[in-house]
Amino acid sequence: MRRLGIVAVTFLLTMLLETAMCFAGALNIVNSYPHDGGTGFQPVNCAVKLYFNQDVSDKGNIEANLECFKITGPENEVQPIQVLYDSKDTSMVLVVLKDTLESDSEYRLTISGDFMATSGDILEFDKEITFRTRNLSTDSKISMAMMAVMFVGILFFSSRQMKRQVQKAERESGREEKVNPYKVSKKTGKSVSEIVEKTEKERRKKAAAEAKRRREAAAKAEPEEDEAEDNGNKRVKGPRPISAGGSTYKSGKKAKAEAKARRKAAELAAARAAGTTKPKKQQGKSKKKKK
Repeated sequence: MRRLGIVAVTFLLTMLLETAMCFAGALNIVNSYPHDGGTGFQPVNCAVKLYFNQDVSDKGNIEANLECFKITGPENEVQPIQVLYDSKDTSMVLVVLKDTLESDSEYRLTISGDFMATSGDILEFDKEITFRTRNLSTDSKISMAMMAVMFVGILFFSSRQMKRQVQKAERESGREEKVNPYKVSKKTGKSVSEIVEKTEKERRKKAAAEAKRRREAAAKAEPEEDEAEDNGNKRVKGPRPISAGGSTYKSGKKAKAEAKARRKAAELAAARAAGTTKPKKQQGKSKKKKK
């Protein structure tokens, strides 16, 4: 009895080990992009990635495995494809579609059960992966809507910024904004007279502030006479005579003019002392009358 139990346990362990080894050595697809039943696949320059659990890059099997892939369209038409392998990832196969697919349509990739790995294991059963392409019409509408929203936003903020700049320029130039008292009264509920009085008060206040600002600007712009600069020189309002600086130099013409003026002044003083202001060679009615 004991011997029969040992034999039964040994048989079960052997069966379990063989089953595990069988499943471990079977070729299978572990992942794909797009997934089976996936949507939103780009119809332009598209390709399907297949990931296996074994190395499938053996060059001796590439030619035979080429016939194991087929992609069909919505009306079961066969699409031209190209099968590529990755030298870095030997478990991946890339099925590239040569033509552009139709928008918002379903396609099916079929992998034959005869597909063979480098180890010689085959897929055994046909595998199918279905996917649906994107709706380009919807994408175009969404893009146009987004562009319209962006354009409206840019236009709104641009006009708002321009309005602020105009208001700023008006404030700087002293221009006053026109106020409609009836419109403001309707909006605020205040009487028209109150609004007019308030507006006039603000206008006078702005005018006084602007006048003060201009006076201060004019005072700052006017240079002070004989103002000392940092380099030791002086700055004056305008040109001044050389005598203002303490010089006694006189040109020839100026000296003659001054001497002539002094002589005339001396003659006039002498004539006044003598009781007359008439020149020596005076002619005319006044001279005859005196005689």
